[in-house]
Amino acid sequence: MDNRDSSPLQTTLAKLRIPAEFARYSAIAETEPETILRLERWKTQVLDVLSDLQAQLAQGQSLLLSEKAEVVSTIAPWDGVASWTLDSTREIVQSILHLYEDSDPPLLEQILSTHVKPIFQANAHPSLNPSTGRILPRSAGGPSARLDYMEGQTWKSHPGTVYLVTWCVRHCTSAAYEKLWHLIIPPVMTLLDDYEAAYKLHGVQIVSDMLRAVPADLLRRTGVDGLLFTSLTTCLTYLHNPETPSLIRAAVPAAVSLVLLTAPAGSEKRFNQLCEILGEGIIGSIWVYATRESEAIEASVDTLPTVVRALDVGAVRYLKALVPQLVFPLQPASGNVATKRFQLSSLHALAAVIEVCAPRIHRWKGAILDGVLRLWVTLADTGVDDDDTRELKHACMGVCDCLLKACPAVANLEYARLLDVDKMMFGPLVRQSGKGD
Repeated sequence: MDNRDSSPLQTTLAKLRIPAEFARYSAIAETEPETILRLERWKTQVLDVLSDLQAQLAQGQSLLLSEKAEVVSTIAPWDGVASWTLDSTREIVQSILHLYEDSDPPLLEQILSTHVKPIFQANAHPSLNPSTGRILPRSAGGPSARLDYMEGQTWKSHPGTVYLVTWCVRHCTSAAYEKLWHLIIPPVMTLLDDYEAAYKLHGVQIVSDMLRAVPADLLRRTGVDGLLFTSLTTCLTYLHNPETPSLIRAAVPAAVSLVLLTAPAGSEKRFNQLCEILGEGIIGSIWVYATRESEAIEASVDTLPTVVRALDVGAVRYLKALVPQLVFPLQPASGNVATKRFQLSSLHALAAVIEVCAPRIHRWKGAILDGVLRLWVTLADTGVDDDDTRELKHACMGVCDCLLKACPAVANLEYARLLDVDKMMFGPLVRQSGKGD
C-alpha cells in the first residue's frame, strides 16, 4: 500500500475543476453580470494553477493509476475551445496531456469508470444495455422512455465531461474497444441523441473520431451500427439552429463513414443507407425545409461530393434534384444571394456529380453549361481579378473538363459554338478541354 501524501496534487487539481455555471455561460451572459465577472476572473487565474501543476508533474514522481486518471480527467476539458478556455491555458494543458498520449487500456478504463460513468448513469440511454453496450430489443422504460430520459440531465452540470469523453475516444485503440465498449458507447449516444443541437454536434464529432478505430464487427455485433446510423441521419432534421451548418458538415461524412465501415460493398444495405443520407437527409430534409437558410444549404452542398462518390453511379436517380440545386447558385437570378464561397462549393459538387453520373449526364449538359457560362460571363464583366475570382474561374474550367470527359461530343458541338461566338471570352473556359489556343 502506497501511503504517499498526494495532497499537494489534489489541492492543485481541485482549483482546476470547472465551475458548473460555465454550462449555462451563454444563457447568463446578460442576466447575471456578477457571475460572469467571477467566472472570468477564475479563468484568468487558472494559468498560474496549470503552471504549478506542470511543475509538480515535471518532478518525475511516479503517480498511481488513480492519480493519473485524476490528472487527465481534470485537465482534458481544457484541451478544446470552450467558454472556460484560453489559448494560453490550452497550450499548457496540451503539453501536460502529451505525457499520457500513449494511454493504455487500464488508464482509460479508470477514467471512464470513475470519472465519466457516474456522471452519465443517472440518465441511462433507453436503447442501450449499460452493462454491455449492446442495443436493447426494446427501449427500457416503455414508450415514454425518451421523454423521461431527457428530464433531469444532471450530466449537463459538468461542462467539461464532453471533452473528457472526446479525449478518451481519441486515445482508444482498436484492440481496446472490446473491453471498454460498455463504458464508451453510453455517454457517446447520450450526447448524440440529446435534444440540444450543440450537444448533438459534440456527439457527432466524437463518433467521427470513434469510427477511425472502432472495429466494424463490434458495431454490428452490438447492434450499435443501426443505432448510430439513425441518430446521425436524424441530425439532418435539426434545422434552424445556430449549429445547423456545422452539424450538417459533421453528420454527413460521419454517416457515410459508418455505412462504408459496416455495410458490405455492393450490398443492398449500403445502397439503401447511402440513398437515405442523400435522398431523405439532404434532398428531402435540408433542401425542402431549409430553403431560406443559405448557410445550411451551403453546408449540405459542401458534403455532397462525399455522399455522391460513395453512392457511385447509383446517384443518377437524384440528378433531377441535384443538377438544378447546384446550378442555381451560379446564375445571376432574382433571389440568388449565393456568396462566392457557395458558388465554389456548388462547382466542386457539380464536378463530382458529372464524374460519378457520367452515363446519364448527357441529359443535363445543357443545364450545366448554362449555369457555368452565366457565372463565367458575370465574373468577366466585373473585371475583378482577385484570388476568389481566379479560384471560381478555375472551378468553372474544371466542370467543363469533367463534362467533356463524360460527354465527348460537346467538344465539336457546344464548345465549338462557344469558340465561334467569342473565342477570347470562352477560349480560356474550354482550354482545359483542349479547344483553346
